[in-house]
Amino acid sequence: MSAKIFSMEPREGGGARFVLNYKHIGRSGIQRISCDLTQTDLLQMVLFAEALNLRNRLGPPAASDVAIDGLQVSFVPAQRELILERQAGYSQKTARMPVDDFLSEMAGMTDICLARAETSKNGSALKSMLAECRPPAEFERLLGLDLADLAMHQLREIALLILAQDAATRGSALARKLRGKKSQDQAREAVISLVLTLAAECVPGST
Repeated sequence: MSAKIFSMEPREGGGARFVLNYKHIGRSGIQRISCDLTQTDLLQMVLFAEALNLRNRLGPPAASDVAIDGLQVSFVPAQRELILERQAGYSQKTARMPVDDFLSEMAGMTDICLARAETSKNGSALKSMLAECRPPAEFERLLGLDLADLAMHQLREIALLILAQDAATRGSALARKLRGKKSQDQAREAVISLVLTLAAECVPGST
């Protein structure tokens, strides 16, 4: 099965429409895998794409997947392909597509989610704290200066997406820390801790 057209269309309310048109080899006609993503679903897809993009740039990619409301997307490193499975009731559809096509289309969705995170109530404070985060000591040795800078830039973006969502959640402990003058250091520690955790996941041996 080969992918023909993949698109992500923004929707009102912060979500998106996921559409993949593909053709079964040996069969006539075009098949479709599609679903509506909520704002939370879209963020999960964007985080999957960003982590995949970062790992692909920094070294041998690892298998990974994301599952959202009957749609599962799995990365197969050996073929540099994604396997998409859509379950709707008793019906199941499966297709493949090049990972680069997916990442290229998802770049626009990443920009939308980042803009939303930056303009959120705590976005400015989180972005300032993330700017203070220094690369782990082993980053430059493992990656070289240019890749280390690139890795930190993407890690800060991923962290901002995660932290902004956390801070926007009702009763968020992070949001309370960000609001209090005396708890700013605790908020900063939480931000740094997340960046280091992400670094360890994306660049083994970096912490």
